[in-house]
Amino acid sequence: MKKELILGIDFSRDYSQLAYIDNSGNPQSISMGTKDNYLIPTAVCYNKDLDEWSAGEEAINKSRLENSTLYTDLPEMFTSGTDRELLEKITSAFMSYLIKLAVNYSNGRLIKNVLVTVNEVNPEISDGIMKVFTDHGYNGDDVRVISHSESFVYYVLNQNSDIWINKVYFLELNRHEFSLRKLDVVKGREPHVADVTVKDMSDMLTLDVASKDMDYADNTLAKFLEEELKKNVVSGIYLSGEGFYLEGWHKTLSTICRNRRVFKGNNLIVKGAGYGAKENFLPPTLDRYLISCKGRTRVRVVMDVNYKDKDSTVTLSNIGEYWYQAKTKVECIMEKPTVAVFEVQDLINHTTESFKVDLRNFPEREPNTTRIEVKFRYITENKIEVQITDLGFGEFFESSGMSVKKEVVLSEL
Repeated sequence: MKKELILGIDFSRDYSQLAYIDNSGNPQSISMGTKDNYLIPTAVCYNKDLDEWSAGEEAINKSRLENSTLYTDLPEMFTSGTDRELLEKITSAFMSYLIKLAVNYSNGRLIKNVLVTVNEVNPEISDGIMKVFTDHGYNGDDVRVISHSESFVYYVLNQNSDIWINKVYFLELNRHEFSLRKLDVVKGREPHVADVTVKDMSDMLTLDVASKDMDYADNTLAKFLEEELKKNVVSGIYLSGEGFYLEGWHKTLSTICRNRRVFKGNNLIVKGAGYGAKENFLPPTLDRYLISCKGRTRVRVVMDVNYKDKDSTVTLSNIGEYWYQAKTKVECIMEKPTVAVFEVQDLINHTTESFKVDLRNFPEREPNTTRIEVKFRYITENKIEVQITDLGFGEFFESSGMSVKKEVVLSEL
């Protein structure tokens, strides 16, 4: 019986890629027909006359036929107001095509688990991709959607530790963006934190500029990185995207290759997706690390409590959760109406801030006969909400119906 496959998919604007986990537990890129041809055009075509959907290179070819509509920039369509029914058909056609390629490449092996990585995760794209796969018969627990930043973390942490003993930079230059991702693995008491920040540098340089004036592009980037590397200790740098396959990055390479490891390649993200799939669907090896990046929570939020006459805390949200999924509901008993104290713990910058919710207007009752419900959630990636409601105390005291709500912007603490 053929062993089932674990598949990683890089679902990007221009090109998508595939990688599977081999028998040794390492991700292997899937080539398209010829050796080292890993790039699959992220495109779908619908031909009205034939009532036919096609994807990838075939979609581009068939878009030349009469009454054909070509769809590109597929990941961006999830937040562009595209009709949901149409979007599902487009995404379904493309993902079905990728699964078929993987099955054919592996001589008919079943795809058991799938991890899809996109540039940035949001509820629309996560829910949309999950729906497509569940509609195709996949169990929701067998599919994951993560960001490119998370794929970057998974890839780097699976390399030799001398690469990430200090900060790691990932520069990507393609026709849509020029970005710099910085990874800093913060070690201390476990769990450790792998923190990624992203800087959009498209105002500094674009692929079009680099294609027309390489000397300017090389000098500009070399000067920027020279200043960066004076301020930060960097042990590894990765270069990706078609921009870094242009000739002429002499000053840049001379700057970054001093006493650090430098790599160039276009399949880092998809291999990171493979490692991420392995981590999610097989016994984890990186469970000592929390991933902090855009789309995930970057702080721990706790509520101060007293339990068995000892001061303690209840964790409402930890680092590394998707912000739109970070919701908690707990119940407590108050000795008397007082002030609830919450802490926001930034383990990356080693700071703790607090905020309070005043409950002194709640009804006064006998000590320890007021039960409260504490609801916590993220409203946006940077704003949290705490709502505390009086539940009364069983048959002895009915709920007053009183509720207090407080919103907190994390950056303003």
